[in-house]
Amino acid sequence: MDLSPFERYRPLIDDWSAFAEALARPLPQVVWANTLNIDPPGLAERLARDGIEASPLPWHPGAFRLPAGARPGKTLAYVSGRYHVQEEVSLIPIALLDPRPGESLLDLCAAPGNKTVQAAVQMEDRGTVIANEKNRHRIGVLRRNLARLGVTSAAILHADAANLPATVGVYDRVLADVPCSCEGTTRKNPEVLHRLLRTRPGARSGGQLAILRKAIERVRPGGRVVYSTCSYAPEENEAVVAALLHGAEPGSLRLLPARIEGLQSSPGLNRWRGKRFGEQLEKAMRVWPHHNDTGGFFVAVIEKSADATDKRPGQPPREVAEVVEEVDPEPYLAVLQERFGIPRSLFEGHLVFRKKNGRKTAGRLGIVRRDLRLPRRPEPLAVGIPFFHAGMKYPRPTSAAAVAFGHHARRNLLDLDDRRVMDFVFGREIRIDEALIDGPGYVLGRHRGDVIGLGVCRHRDGALVARGMVPKAWASQIDDVGP
Repeated sequence: MDLSPFERYRPLIDDWSAFAEALARPLPQVVWANTLNIDPPGLAERLARDGIEASPLPWHPGAFRLPAGARPGKTLAYVSGRYHVQEEVSLIPIALLDPRPGESLLDLCAAPGNKTVQAAVQMEDRGTVIANEKNRHRIGVLRRNLARLGVTSAAILHADAANLPATVGVYDRVLADVPCSCEGTTRKNPEVLHRLLRTRPGARSGGQLAILRKAIERVRPGGRVVYSTCSYAPEENEAVVAALLHGAEPGSLRLLPARIEGLQSSPGLNRWRGKRFGEQLEKAMRVWPHHNDTGGFFVAVIEKSADATDKRPGQPPREVAEVVEEVDPEPYLAVLQERFGIPRSLFEGHLVFRKKNGRKTAGRLGIVRRDLRLPRRPEPLAVGIPFFHAGMKYPRPTSAAAVAFGHHARRNLLDLDDRRVMDFVFGREIRIDEALIDGPGYVLGRHRGDVIGLGVCRHRDGALVARGMVPKAWASQIDDVGP
C-alpha cells in the first residue's frame, strides 16, 4: 500500500510500523443487535448457534466483531433486521451524542443511515429522529435501512445541510458527521488512496465549517452537537472546530471530553504546523487504526450553553398528523391479530397513514410513531415505514411490517429449514403440512426463529402450497442462510 499521503502524519503517530501494518490488514466486520426485535444475548446466542465465534466489543454493549471472511450483510438474519452491520469507529459519534428515548435528534448528513438507525434504536424508537440528506441518489439506501430495522420514529429530509432554514426547528441533539476526504477508510476502500494523491488536505473545510455552524444553530440551548469525520487531516478536524469556537460568542459553547472506556484513543491536537487551535481541542478524540484494529476517525463533542441566545430560534414543529392523511387502522390491525395473533396493543402510540395528495400511492399505507414531530420546512420526503398494501380485496402487510412486527406473531408461522428457506425467499412454491396453518391466506416465513418475510398459502392439486413474497431487492442480497 502506498502510504505517501499519510507521511505528513508521521510525527503524530506513536508507532508508524504498527500503523502501516494495520492499514495492510482487512478491516474486521462489526454487527450490533437491533434491540427493537432481539436483545444482545439473543443475538450472541444466534451467532454461536450458527457457528460464528463473535467477540463482544468491550466498549459498546450489543455490538460484536466477527471473524475474518464473514459476510454479515448477505444473510437472512441481516435482511430480517435482527442486526445491522456498521464499521466499529462509525459507532463512536452516536455513543458520544448519547440520545435518550423521547428526545429529538437531527442527523444533518444521514445517508446511508448507519448512524441514523443506531440513534433511533438507542432511543428505543421513541421520540423524533430527522435524517437529512443532500444527495437524493443516496436516500434510497437510507429508507431501506430504516424500514429493515423497523424504525417508525424517523422522517427523511432532502436538503443542503449547510443551508437548512430556521423552519427546520431546534433539537436536543444534532449530529454533523460531515463529508470529508475519507482518509481513515482506506482499509475498506483502498481506492481512496488514489483520490488522496490528487487532492489538497482541507479542501472541504469550508463546507464542513458551514455544516457545523448549522448544527450549532439548530441545537437547543443546553443541547449537544457531535462533529465527526473519517479523516486524519487537522484541516478537516481540529481546525474546523477551532474556527467554530473562535467565531462563537464567549461562553456560548464548550467542548466536552470525548472519551469512551474500553476504546483506546488519542487527544485532539492543540497545534499543527505552526497553527494554534487552543488547549481545549485536546478534549476531542482521534482514533488511529493500529490502536483498536479499526479505521481512522475524529470526534468532537460540543455543548451549547443553557444561557445561549438563539439568533434564529426556529418555529415549533408540527405533529405528524398535520403532514400525513390518517386512516382508520382497525381493518389492518384486525388482519394482524386474527391471522397472526399480533396484538393490537403493540400499535398503541402509532398512526397509520397514507401520504397526502398521493394519488399514485393511495393503496400504500405507512405506520409512524404518533409523537414524531416534523419541521415546518423543508417538507419531509418520507416518514415512518411501509405498513400495508390496502388497494386489494385482502389487504396485505408489507415486507417491512412483516419483519418489524412478525416476532410478535403466534399463528400461521411457517418454519423453514435450511433447504427450503431459499425456495421461500426466491418465491418458489413449497408444499406444507396443512395442520400447521389455518388454511389458505397469508403466512410469515420463519427461519431459525427469525421472521424473514411474508408469504401466501393456497390449495393446488389437492395440496397446500406456500410461496414467499420477499422483495426481489431483498432476496438479491442473500447468498447465505447464516450467520
